[in-house]
Amino acid sequence: MRLADTLTAVISQKLVPSLDGKRVLAKEVMIVIPSVRAAIKNNNTGEIYQMMAESGEVGMTTLEQDLKRLYMQKRISLENGIVAANNKRRFQQIMNITQVGD
Repeated sequence: MRLADTLTAVISQKLVPSLDGKRVLAKEVMIVIPSVRAAIKNNNTGEIYQMMAESGEVGMTTLEQDLKRLYMQKRISLENGIVAANNKRRFQQIMNITQVGD
């Protein structure tokens, strides 16, 4: 309960090898809006990923969504996106790829 009441945001980041041989930041952002706060209080944390995926208008993004953005901007390769993804199946779905293994 205390965590749900005090938390305002969580940001996670990874450095992913870029196409130019450097590294680029991929991030995941969760802003604690009332529905996220309620999910934490009710121990329904499994719902939070979907809330993040659907709440881009308030600044939230999943890592897989951000990896897709970097790929579409031609900043990272598809292979490096797959390696960096926390959930390879979700990344596969977002990228509409049918033959990527975990």
